[in-house]
Amino acid sequence: MNKKIIQRISLLILLFVLPVVYPVNDIHAQDVRVTIRMDKVRMEQVMNEIERQTKYLFGSANNVDVNRIVTVQVVDRPLREALEVMLRGTNISYTVQGSNIVLKNGSTESGTSRPATISGVVRDATGAPVIGAAVVVKGTTIGVSTDTEGKFSLQVPPPVSQAILEVNYLGYEPNDIRVGSTTHFDITLKEDCQQISDVLVVGYTPMRKSDFTGSIASVKSSELTTTTPTMAQALAGKVAGVEVRQASGAPGEGVQIRVRGVNSLSAGSDPLYVIDGYPASEDVYINPGDIESIDILKDAASAAIYGSRGASGVVLITTKRGKEGERAKISYDFSYGIQQLERKVDLLDANQFRDLYIASRNDSYRRKATAAGIAWSTNDDNTIRAAKGFSLADVGIHPMFYDFTTRTPVEQRYNTDWQDEVFGNAGMMRHNISVTGGSKAIRYMASVGYMDQDGIIAPSNHNRINARLNLDAQITKHFSASMSYSAYDVRNKVVQAEGRMINDGVIQSMLMYLPNLPVYEENGDYARSAMIRMRDWGLNFPENPLVIANELDISEKMSRHNLNFNLIYEPLPDLKISARLGQQWYNYRYFYYRPMSIGRNSSPAYSPELAAYNIARSSSTYDIDRLGEFTASYKKQLGRHRFDALVGYTLQRKTYDRLGVEATGFADDRIHEVTAHGPADSDISLYETRKAAWSMMSYLARLNYSFDDRYTITGTFRADGSSRFGVNNRWGYFPSVSAGWTLSNEPFLKDAFENIVSIRIRASWGKSGNNDIGNYSSIAGISTGSYAFGTTAVSTSRPSGFADLELGWETTTQANIGLDLGFFNSRLNVIANYYNSISTDILYNAPISAISGFTSSTTNMTDAKLRNRGFDLQVDARLLTGKVKWNVSTNISVNRNKVVSLGGLDDVLSTSERSVQSHITKEGHPVGSFYGYKAVGIMSEIDYKNALKDRQVYLANGSKFPAGYTLQGPAVPSYALDDLSYGNTIWQDVNRDGVIDTNDKTILGNAYPDFTGGFSTSLSWNGFDLGASFTYSYGGEVINFQDYYLFNVEGSSNQYAIAADRYVSDTDPGRNNVPIATRISVTNQSLKLSSYYVEDASYFRCSNITLGYTLPKRLLGKIGIESCRVYVSGDNLFTITDYRGYNPEVSYKSSNMMPGFDWGCYPLSRIYSVGLNLTF
Repeated sequence: MNKKIIQRISLLILLFVLPVVYPVNDIHAQDVRVTIRMDKVRMEQVMNEIERQTKYLFGSANNVDVNRIVTVQVVDRPLREALEVMLRGTNISYTVQGSNIVLKNGSTESGTSRPATISGVVRDATGAPVIGAAVVVKGTTIGVSTDTEGKFSLQVPPPVSQAILEVNYLGYEPNDIRVGSTTHFDITLKEDCQQISDVLVVGYTPMRKSDFTGSIASVKSSELTTTTPTMAQALAGKVAGVEVRQASGAPGEGVQIRVRGVNSLSAGSDPLYVIDGYPASEDVYINPGDIESIDILKDAASAAIYGSRGASGVVLITTKRGKEGERAKISYDFSYGIQQLERKVDLLDANQFRDLYIASRNDSYRRKATAAGIAWSTNDDNTIRAAKGFSLADVGIHPMFYDFTTRTPVEQRYNTDWQDEVFGNAGMMRHNISVTGGSKAIRYMASVGYMDQDGIIAPSNHNRINARLNLDAQITKHFSASMSYSAYDVRNKVVQAEGRMINDGVIQSMLMYLPNLPVYEENGDYARSAMIRMRDWGLNFPENPLVIANELDISEKMSRHNLNFNLIYEPLPDLKISARLGQQWYNYRYFYYRPMSIGRNSSPAYSPELAAYNIARSSSTYDIDRLGEFTASYKKQLGRHRFDALVGYTLQRKTYDRLGVEATGFADDRIHEVTAHGPADSDISLYETRKAAWSMMSYLARLNYSFDDRYTITGTFRADGSSRFGVNNRWGYFPSVSAGWTLSNEPFLKDAFENIVSIRIRASWGKSGNNDIGNYSSIAGISTGSYAFGTTAVSTSRPSGFADLELGWETTTQANIGLDLGFFNSRLNVIANYYNSISTDILYNAPISAISGFTSSTTNMTDAKLRNRGFDLQVDARLLTGKVKWNVSTNISVNRNKVVSLGGLDDVLSTSERSVQSHITKEGHPVGSFYGYKAVGIMSEIDYKNALKDRQVYLANGSKFPAGYTLQGPAVPSYALDDLSYGNTIWQDVNRDGVIDTNDKTILGNAYPDFTGGFSTSLSWNGFDLGASFTYSYGGEVINFQDYYLFNVEGSSNQYAIAADRYVSDTDPGRNNVPIATRISVTNQSLKLSSYYVEDASYFRCSNITLGYTLPKRLLGKIGIESCRVYVSGDNLFTITDYRGYNPEVSYKSSNMMPGFDWGCYPLSRIYSVGLNLTF
C-alpha cells in the first residue's frame, strides 16, 4: 500500500484521538517557510504544493470541502501564514502534531458561540519576557499589552477557533497565531533581521526595501547617540558616503553634512532635509529621542524625485509615532554631562616668548644696521637704536623683557596659560518625556524635551525646549488622517569665538595674548588692553580675551513651529489618494552690543576713539513656509508581477521678512539697547533689512515594477518650476531610472543559497538639480547712491546688475552601481556602491568687463563641469545573537572631486583673510585647492653668502638676471639687504626665473580626504550594554591661517611652541624647518600663504563610549516601572591628529571655493555624561 495512503488513514484516527489525549498546538516550526503563487485553484492543489515544499502531510474529516476554490499568494512566508490565507473565509480550522496537519470544520467544535479567555506569555529568543508587546485580536479593537513578566490575557469573541492573535513589538518580526482550540500560548518572537521585507518611506510614499534600487543609507534610533547636543552630531561616522564634519563646538551648534562631495562652485551643497514628509531648508533642532530613523538618499536616482533640491542628497528624518494595540507608555529620559576642552594648542610659555621677542628684535636690528652700513651690537640699548634712525617697533626691546643695564633677560612675573583662563568645565542637562500608544482608531505620540548647555567658553549657553505631537486616525474604512506638530524655542548666549582678533575673535585673541601678562588687575577688574598699550613696541593688539568673551553682549532667540496634515483616501484597496498641507513659522531675534570697555586696534578700553565701535544692533526675522502636496499611488500584485505607481503635484512658497536697526551715540554702557542711542539723526539707521520670497511648483511621477522578487525596475520624473530663475528658463526636468536583480532568488540558486547568502545587484542613473542661488539672481536689482552735480551730492538710483532671462538650473547627473550581500540569514550584510557624478550648467558669479558698469554677473557656465567619483562600503554584522549580543558595523568612503572644465573661464582665485589669495579653483584639481608658496628649506650661512653673490649680479643687471645665468644660492623674494639673511625660508622657484614672486605660487593641497569612515560596536549581556563608536579621516588638509600670527616668529604675539626650536645658526638649526626669529618678516613668513600654513587634517576620534545597565524587570514590576536603564557615556573622548589647531574638521568659510580654513573657531568639547531611561 502506498505510504501516503497509510499516513492519511492514520490522520483520520488522529483527528479523533489527539484532542482527547492532549490539547493540540499550533505550528511550532517557526522557521518553515513556503512560497506559493496559486490563483483560483482547488484547495487540494494548494495542499499538495505545501506537502511538496515541506515535511508536512494533510488529513481531513469527510465533511471538509477540499475542492473549494482559493487563491494563495505568499512569498517566503511562514507556513502558518500560508495556511491562514488558504483557509480565510471558511469555517475550516487546522491542528498540527508532528508532521501532520489535520483539517476539520470549525462548526463541529463546542462553545463556538461563546467568548473565551485566551492567555499566554511572550518571550524573546533568549527566553526573557517581552514587556509591552501588543497582542491584538486581528480585525477587532480588542487588545492588551504584555505585563512585566511578558504575560497577557484577553477575551476573544466567537468563533474563537477562527480568531487570529497579532503579536507585535518593535525590533521583532510580527507574529500571527490562529487560536484554534488552544487557550494558553507560549510565544517566542524572532528578531526582525529580514531586511528584504523592510519598508522605506522614499519620495512621498512607502516602498518595500526589496523594490528600492537606488543608494540609501539608513540609521535607526537605536544606533544614534542621544548624548550629543544635536541630532546631526550623532550621525558622525555612522553612514557610508556621507561626510559629517563637526566644524564648531559652540553650544547647540550643528554640523556640516556633505553627501558624496561638493558639486557646485557658488550654489549651496547642503542636503535637503525632509522631516516626516515636509521638505525643510536646514537641519532644524530635533530632539534625538523623537527620531525613529534617518535615511539618506545618496544617488541621483533616489533623490531625483525631489528634483531641484536633491543634487546634494536628501536626508529623510522619520519621527516616532504610536502603534496600533500599544497601551499608553510613558518614557522619561534624563542626562547630565560635564564638558571640557578636548585638546589644547601647544604655545610658548612666558620665558620662551621673552627669548623669542628679544631674538627677533636683535635680528631685526642686525639686518637694518648691516643694510645701512652702521655698526651694531646686541648690547646697544633702545636709546642708541632709536638714535641710529630705527623704529623701536622693529628693533626696540620692551623693558619688561630685557634689562640693558645688567644685559640680562628679565625674569617674568606672570606665566599665564590663557587657555586655562578662557576654557572651563561646563554643564549640559537634558530632560525628555514622551507618551505613546494607540488603538485601531487612533495612534498618538507626544513628547516634550528640555536642554540647557553651557559652553566651555563662559558665558556662552544654549537653552532649548522641544515639543512634538504626532496623531494618526483611521476615521473610516477608506479614510485616514495624520497630524504632526512640532516646535522648538531656543535662546543662545553667544561668544564670538571665530574671526580676527581686531574683530573681537576670542580664540585668536586668546592664542595671541602674551603669557607674560596678567588676567586681572590688583583691584580684581580685568587687566584690559595691555597689548594695545604696547603696540608701539611692535606688538600686535588683541584685547584681553576674557574681556571680549564676557563683555561683548550677543544673544539670539529663535522659535520654529511646524504644523503638517496628511489626509489619505482609499477608494479601492490598492489605490491611495493623499493630500499633505503644512506650514512652518520661524522667528529669529538677534541682539548685539559692543561696550566702551573693550579696546580695539590702537585704542585702549574706554578711549574716546572707541565711540565709533560702541554700537548696538537688533534685528527681527519672520519667515513663513507653506506646502501643499497632492499624490495618488497605486499598488498591485498580479501573480509574480508587482506594480507600484505614484503621481503627484506640489506647491511650496517661502517668504522672508527681516528688519534690523543699528544705533550709536550711547552715553554709557549701562543700557545695552538700541533705544538708548544718541540724539543725532545719524545715531540710528537700518541694518540688514530685507523682504524676499520664492515659490516652486512641481509635477512628479514614479513607476516601480517587480517580477517574482527577482527583477525590479524603477523610473521617476519630476518637473520643477522656480521663481528664482529667469522667465525663459524656470522649469527644470529631472528623470531617473534604476534596476535591481536579486540573484539569490533565481531558482537555480535559491535552494543552495537559502538562509546562507543573498545577492542583489543594483544600477541607477538620474538627474537632479540645484536652485540654491538666492531669490533674485536673475533680476536686475536697484541700488541707491549719489552723484556730484557741481558741488552738490544728488541722491539717485541705478541698476545693481544685469537681468538674465535665461538663468536656469544647475544639474547633476549621477550613475551608481551597487551590490548588496547578506550572509547567514542576514547576520552579515555588505553594501557597496560605486558612483560617478557630473555637475553641469554651473551657477557662478562670473567676472565681466568693468566697461559694462558692473564687475560680475550670475550666470550658468554651460561648458563647465565638476566631477565627484568614488565608492562607499558598509559592513554590518551580528556576531552574537544569544544571551550575549554583539553587533559590529564599519564603513569607508572614498570620493575624488575634480574640476573637469571651467568652460573657458580662467583659474578662479579666492581671497580669504588679510587680502590673501588662499584658494584656487583650477581645471584638473579639486574645487578650492590651496594655493601659495612652497617652503623647501631654511637658508644656511653658505646659502646666504651665495645669495649675496647673486645679489651683485642682479643689481648690476638692472634688478634682473642675465639670460642663462645660474644662481649660486637659492631664489629669494627680495635682494634688499634687510630682507636677505641666513635663517630665512627657502621658497620653491616654480618657474625657475631666479626670483620668488606670484608666478611661483602653486597648489599646496586640498581639504578633501583620501577616505573617511567610522566603526561602531555594541555588546549586551544580562542587562549590561556597552557601545562604542569611532570616526576617522585620512589625507585631507587644512589651512591653519592662525599661523599668520602664531607662526611668523616675529615676536609680535605668542607663538606655537615649535617656534622655540627655531633656526639660530648653522650650528644651532633647531628643527631645520622653523625660520629665524626676526621682526622683519613681510618677505620671510607673514603675508605669504605658504606650505607652512597647510597642515595634515587626518584624525582618528573616539566619538562615543557608553556603558549602561538595565535593572531586572522582576524588581521593577512591583513599583509600576516597565524598564529602567542607567548609563555613563563619553563623547569626543580623544582625537589623534597631527594638526596643531583645535579641530582638524574646522571650516571657517562657508564658501565651497574656500574649504578647510581655520581662522579661530569654537573648539570641540569632551563630554562626560550620566543618564537615566525610565518607561512606565
